[in-house]
Amino acid sequence: MQNKNLKILIIVLVVLVGFLGLKSYLPSKTIETSPYLDKIKMVDKNSAQSVLIKNTSGSIDLKKENNLWKIQGKKADSAKVENLINQLLVTTPPELIAQTDKRHQEFELTTDKATKVTIDNKLTLLVGKGSGSAVYTRFDGDNSVYLLKDVSLTALSSASDWYDKTILTFDQAKATKITLREGNIITILTKQGDKWMSGDKEAKKDRVDAALSQASGLTAQSLFDATKATTYPKVASLVLTIEYDGKSETLEFYKGSSDYLIKRSSDSEQFVVSEYSISSLISAPKEIL
Repeated sequence: MQNKNLKILIIVLVVLVGFLGLKSYLPSKTIETSPYLDKIKMVDKNSAQSVLIKNTSGSIDLKKENNLWKIQGKKADSAKVENLINQLLVTTPPELIAQTDKRHQEFELTTDKATKVTIDNKLTLLVGKGSGSAVYTRFDGDNSVYLLKDVSLTALSSASDWYDKTILTFDQAKATKITLREGNIITILTKQGDKWMSGDKEAKKDRVDAALSQASGLTAQSLFDATKATTYPKVASLVLTIEYDGKSETLEFYKGSSDYLIKRSSDSEQFVVSEYSISSLISAPKEIL
């Protein structure tokens, strides 16, 4: 019995030693490294403070000040800036298309055609031709061409496209008071339960809701450019003050030939909007009661 057990033990040991020996000769799986991912490590996308975009059309200088992205001293569209950074500083290795400069012309990655994007003065990428939902890119000083997929790097050359055009945003349900001044006529509405009241008169709920809907997500076509010839009246046709969630904002509306200039009191910023986008606000003084 003992001899039998000894034989079994010897067999097990032989098999085990053989297995271990074989394992040492098996090829080990290596982790592929990506030159693209290695290069972008020099910047931290979560703490980026500047983005400089340059091409033949000009340059766009985006800087972060007090945790807000700015362009030419005005608020920039932070979501758009961060989206650009995230699309360039990817976490998945992009496809390597070429390793020489022979196809730079084809992919519009020559220095005279590409758009240069510099992040934090540390990393510069050249953005070239688009291909569906992808774009060709390479690093400044490096011939290798990569294809970044599922990106939309648009409007890299127009500064006006980077401004924050949000005029007013708030939760419509949290509005508590509305003041409308049209000429010498002032209408004050206060929220009482689920009703809007002007003194002892109830306002038309559908008209109030329509006006609040436009005001709560009011976005401009563009910021007002004082250097252009477009002029607006000196007297506002409508002044709107909305109180919501313990805050207050006043907007002044100046009618143009086919649009409106809106001045925001909190920071004196001026915007241009289409007449259609504020139709319910403009008609509110006459239709709300």
